[in-house]
Amino acid sequence: MSESEILQGLFTAIQSVLNIFSMFFAIVSGYVVALYLFLARAPFALRLVAFALLTIGLVFLGGTAAVVGRMQEGLFTAWGKLGSPLMNVADLRNPLLIPGFDQTGLSQQELGVFVGWSVAMSAYAVLAYMTFIYRWPDDGK
Repeated sequence: MSESEILQGLFTAIQSVLNIFSMFFAIVSGYVVALYLFLARAPFALRLVAFALLTIGLVFLGGTAAVVGRMQEGLFTAWGKLGSPLMNVADLRNPLLIPGFDQTGLSQQELGVFVGWSVAMSAYAVLAYMTFIYRWPDDGK
């Protein structure tokens, strides 16, 4: 692959990550609204079905994110094998100039992936709690 093809692949992967995040935000936001408006007082079976559908959607997004992550790793590897690239792989993985960050042993890209998965898993756990355990106040509706 040429440098321009790899760079285009990296831009496409970044766009895919942004699309996945956008879909995640839309799904979670819609579920929160549904919890507030009717799922909080819905019968258990309906809450279970709604949460199962949420789970299926998030698993699909997570699988897609994992595939995109693997593709990015392959593109970074291919970039590192180029004869004389415009910039080195470390600069691609650490786009922000943060003094001392290179001492952590973790790239900003790896940190971003960890934060993304942590946020997704935390949101899923909170939604499970709010669906099945949390007791919503009865506001007379």
